[in-house]
Amino acid sequence: MKTWMKSVLLASAVAAVCSHGSRADDLVIGARTEMASMDPHTLWSAATSQFYNHYLGYLVNIAPDNSVLPAIAESWEAQGDDLWVFKINPDAQWSDGTPIVASDVIASYERAINNPKGSYSGIFAGVDGFDAPDEHTLEIHTAGPYPTLPNMLTQVAVLPPSVIEGAEPGDFMTPKGNVGAAPYRFVEYVPGDHLTLERSETYFGDPALWDTVTFRFLTNPATRVTALLSGDVDMIDGVPPEDAAKLSDNPDFNVVSGPSDRVVFMTFDISRDVTPEAVDKNGDPLPENPFKDVRVRKAFALAINREAIAARAMDGMATPSNQIGTPTLGGFDPDYPPIGYDPEAAKKLLTEAGYPDGFGLTVACMNDRLVNDERICQIVAQMLQRIGIRTTVDIEPYSVFATKATCHCDDRRSFFMSTWASSAAGEVSMALLNLLHSYEPEKKLGTWNLGEYTNPALDEKIETLATVLDPDERHALEREAMRMAMDDYAVLPLHMQSVILAARKGLEPSVFGNEYTLANYVRPEGE
Repeated sequence: MKTWMKSVLLASAVAAVCSHGSRADDLVIGARTEMASMDPHTLWSAATSQFYNHYLGYLVNIAPDNSVLPAIAESWEAQGDDLWVFKINPDAQWSDGTPIVASDVIASYERAINNPKGSYSGIFAGVDGFDAPDEHTLEIHTAGPYPTLPNMLTQVAVLPPSVIEGAEPGDFMTPKGNVGAAPYRFVEYVPGDHLTLERSETYFGDPALWDTVTFRFLTNPATRVTALLSGDVDMIDGVPPEDAAKLSDNPDFNVVSGPSDRVVFMTFDISRDVTPEAVDKNGDPLPENPFKDVRVRKAFALAINREAIAARAMDGMATPSNQIGTPTLGGFDPDYPPIGYDPEAAKKLLTEAGYPDGFGLTVACMNDRLVNDERICQIVAQMLQRIGIRTTVDIEPYSVFATKATCHCDDRRSFFMSTWASSAAGEVSMALLNLLHSYEPEKKLGTWNLGEYTNPALDEKIETLATVLDPDERHALEREAMRMAMDDYAVLPLHMQSVILAARKGLEPSVFGNEYTLANYVRPEGE
């Protein structure tokens, strides 16, 4: 396979951003969440990466349609089945004016792979090593074909070696740790309040659209809407579906929406023999982890009325889901049957599994990461109560929630809300490799399999499809693998949400399937 991409061939994809040149103006965005980690090689999350994308460097970037755009690399090529070659733009420089060379990229990638607290290593599954034959050539050697590697590299930030060598966590809270290669440069981060950026005068690519950009962290949906109505912010993301129609009817605002690549689901802690938050009537952990039994997992799946969640919690702005993928992605299976709603069958399954009276369970969720996530959590807990599960709901901000729900640690949660979007790869292989493959850190696989579900037959299928070059053949195998995982109730899919943005009149924000909110894609009308 050989693919050659040059920036000139992608000019049309970025015309909407670069046609206007630079502007003298300021933009204030009311954001639904804030960074869960300021270290860009720790937590792989679109909610966090969207901020990094403004001020850090990336070898390649992602467009609203999930295509790959030049960034530090001006072109890239697959040479045979085991080598990708990226050409570094000779004009590329860091925000401090230092030229960017191939070895800089290697240093960041090796840090992302080896970070013991990080979740980026799965992107490099199948990568054998890196070489820099000259300052402007990066070679990435793979164990076999890796057709989606350029897509996946849109997720990994690149920083100068002088920044990351010996970096302390506090450095990433200040300009010292945020030397980048992007349209904007880091100015200030105040946790729980705001992130301020300004135009980078050293950026070698398309110029910043705004002089300054301020993200105000408004995690409460009502507060975000009020801030927009009062003029305190220019636009907001994560518009509650119940407010979208009202804002659309107001001539002072522009509401845009589109399909998301994101699936909302619940994760079971499957690997541990005893899971701490599944308890008996005395509040003591059950002697055996109930989620090891597929009958319990299926009972939970049948207890959830997904149509009701889409209607009640999402005001119709969501679609019930039966797999970890969306129709926008390659490998999605449109013929896989929906998960039924049958609480009586669920009760029967619990009885067969040895839990005729159910058990106690903490349902852990975030309240500022997904559209109406807290409301969804409450509804899920209520539905489980109807089959005898005595639920307690634990709601936390994502920055706190993530410490126990995005780690392979002893104090991780037993049953918790999760989300996944395979936008970067443009196909469900990304979910299969990172979310549904067994957790095997030595292979860099299953890094986001946080319930540590294991299925050797599924693993074999996933590892096979990952090296198939023909897209149609690969997508067919992806559908087979996804069916295997969903038939075994590896996770509990809920719904696919929509992306809803609202801005003051005169602004036109662009919708990303991965739910990024990027300032350079918020354009004044007519530009």
